[in-house]
Amino acid sequence: MFDQLTIGSWVVVGEHCSVRRAPLRRDDYFTFVFESGGSEFEFALAPEMLRRMVALVADPLPVSDEPD
Repeated sequence: MFDQLTIGSWVVVGEHCSVRRAPLRRDDYFTFVFESGGSEFEFALAPEMLRRMVALVADPLPVSDEPD
């Protein structure tokens, strides 16, 4: 059984990391495997969530009026 959200670690994926699609027991999910330096991270998400993430990237982040 899958939870709606399961988190096990913090991951940063840089542009030089390799990525590939991987099969998942649930065909309705997209699964990606990120690999760098012998470490792998598997990421699975529903198609609608991927669409929402891409839409978020297209919108600029709000600019804060507070100084850094």
